Amino acid sequence: MMRITAILLGLLLACTGAFAQSRTCATSNLFHHKHYYNKGKLQASKKQAVQFRVTNCEPEAYYNNVLSKKTEHFQIFYTQEGPHATQKAFVDSVAVNLERAYKHHVNELGMRKPVGSAKTFHYQEKVDDSLYPVEIIDLDLLRRGDSIFDGSICGKCYGLTLPQSEFNTDSTLLIIDNDFRYVNTTGKRKSMDDNPECTYIENSLPLTQQITGEDFSEHWDKAIRITTFHELYHASQLRYLNMFEHMTFWFEASATGVEEFGDPDVNDYFGYINKAFRKIGTPLNEINDESVYGLSTLYLYFYTNVDKKFDKEIWSGFNKNPEKTADIHFANYLSKKKLDADSVFHDYVVRLSFSGERSKAVNSKMLIYKDEKDWPTINYAKTSVFEPDTSRFSFAYYAGGQPNLANYKGEASAVIYSKGKATVIPVKTTNTADSVYGTMSLVDSTVWIFSRLGESDYVETLVKDKKLKAYPTPWREGSLCFSPLPRDKDYIEVRNRRGAIVMQERYQGTMHCIDEKKVREEMSPGVYWFRAGNSGKAEKFIIIY
Repeated sequence: MMRITAILLGLLLACTGAFAQSRTCATSNLFHHKHYYNKGKLQASKKQAVQFRVTNCEPEAYYNNVLSKKTEHFQIFYTQEGPHATQKAFVDSVAVNLERAYKHHVNELGMRKPVGSAKTFHYQEKVDDSLYPVEIIDLDLLRRGDSIFDGSICGKCYGLTLPQSEFNTDSTLLIIDNDFRYVNTTGKRKSMDDNPECTYIENSLPLTQQITGEDFSEHWDKAIRITTFHELYHASQLRYLNMFEHMTFWFEASATGVEEFGDPDVNDYFGYINKAFRKIGTPLNEINDESVYGLSTLYLYFYTNVDKKFDKEIWSGFNKNPEKTADIHFANYLSKKKLDADSVFHDYVVRLSFSGERSKAVNSKMLIYKDEKDWPTINYAKTSVFEPDTSRFSFAYYAGGQPNLANYKGEASAVIYSKGKATVIPVKTTNTADSVYGTMSLVDSTVWIFSRLGESDYVETLVKDKKLKAYPTPWREGSLCFSPLPRDKDYIEVRNRRGAIVMQERYQGTMHCIDEKKVREEMSPGVYWFRAGNSGKAEKFIIIY
């Protein structure tokens, strides 16, 4: 018999949806509390008082005939009577999308196969050998719900992933809400036809898409697609890591990212990205609230820009070294692929800066994912002189200002916005930073970007360097910039490969940028040379378009 205690059923951040249309559901809160309580970081607190009871009888009083539908990998249990009743078409959609999710997670991504419990939790039905159990019920009427949800109800929950015990998360089962409606605590109380003494509060409020407000109780097929992909991914994750013992933000961040491949048109995850933006500057390993769902952008970056099967390696790392944090597993994975971990993470951070309205300033190839143009726009706080303070596995953006990089270790870039175009300038030296700062008055705006994934003993990359550079090179679009320019000169000279002068550009400060239109008018694709003034060593750059 499946052992699930009241403490255990704080369970696993596995609610897809929750209060205020967000995924910090009651199970998530209890899971976090249990984790920190066991680690000695919280004092015992009094259990929340039961404010109301949805039901007044045993669970069996609210269903009679339990039906089941079998697919290649699943056995789905449901009823067509009472408050747990669902439509046959709903069950069929769950069946189809579970198999889609299984194929995606196991066959395409290489994740471990979910292992199911031998008996269902709510309906208490025996499960056929080799099939994974899924129950369709009204989640607000879940068996032992007052214990599971700490004296309340799940509320606004789409689905739940239950492990067999807090000691064995290898074996799980899924529960999916029967109609994507939830209980209003002041709602109408109904009686069972065959037992009038048994009453329950009708689930009258629909779950809705966070951004558009689309009613999922009407368009339940969409909610089923994201829920099955999300929850079944948890079932695979739990075969690698016991989340009761080792919490990680990556549990929910990756499962939310996977939703996009269940139904790329639902985009419910958009509603969490802005919450994640409010956490910018906080190390990712320390984020443990609903903001983690918004970190699904990191999953989408790796999936589209590194390797579709990357997450199997991340979870395999957790399985071998569960005490290690997510940044270590990302760094180890990238090292195996012979990629510099800090550079890859910084690339993600730079591309994330073009979220929302700023996506118009760059070529679509610079975006993390095709949806980025529709994500919220990051609100940068303006600053003056500052010291970038980025801890391990974190990043920060600064609007304007002058960075003091004397003690900074990590990756850095500046993005210059001018005439609707953005130019990314890698900041490898303090001279480059000074050059960017010197020309800020000549451009529309400047954003400084700092990130760090690795340990604090990483080698300092910001060093003195007086070599003249043109960037980006090869140039394809946006502004063409030159730095660090000497202060004792007042123009740069650009020549073609035959030595003929193409242009002379006057400058002030230590950096000069030529806008895209002028570059295209004056320079055809090819190799060019530039220098400050009419003497001295010339440096090469390339134009491609």
